Amino acid sequence: MAFGAQRDGRQLVSETAATDADQPAESPLAGAMSPAMSGDPLMEEIMTGLATCVCTTLATAGRPACCCMWFRGSHRPPMDACHCDCTNGGQGVVWVRMLNMENAAQTGTNPRISGFRADCSIPAPRWRMTVELGVYRCVDTGNEETGPDCAARSNAAADGAWDDLLLMQAAECCTVIRNRRPVFIRVDPVGPTGGCAGSVVALWLDYAPGKVNTGR
Repeated sequence: MAFGAQRDGRQLVSETAATDADQPAESPLAGAMSPAMSGDPLMEEIMTGLATCVCTTLATAGRPACCCMWFRGSHRPPMDACHCDCTNGGQGVVWVRMLNMENAAQTGTNPRISGFRADCSIPAPRWRMTVELGVYRCVDTGNEETGPDCAARSNAAADGAWDDLLLMQAAECCTVIRNRRPVFIRVDPVGPTGGCAGSVVALWLDYAPGKVNTGR
């Protein structure tokens, strides 16, 4: 499915529409995780909230995705299934990923610690967490001999730039991270690979976990 024709009606999303996205009842991941698996409610709140904000922002702008997921891995999700058509009239896959966490005292960004846990003697650090927001889209691959023509490549580039902007706006307007001192780091195009191309936005967030749910 090509989105080039939709750019004539491109729009950004109002802050009200974007911030409404992170209400738990409307999360695209609602019901996807067993309560027994919920060991870090704060991480789940941040990651599922971001996924919801991105998916709602894209849909409101007329560029919905078929799938919205929280992905965990040392690498970005494989570009092997972009979901080129879905029932909501959109295409593509949205994902959010935590790359790493660094002790904020070591980075020099926040030398304070949050105190000592009540149940142990090890200081509970404040972390600087790096998060990626991404979307993969199906792109025109042309024919086997020549590949996509110049117009198809230009349309894909314009659509990718549009997704860049919408990913940034989704993060800017997402209330679930508003008090986590978000800082944009970089924006990267990815692909094309196997008929998929996409956009990735990375940012830093403050993270101070609470007591881990041991299940007991």
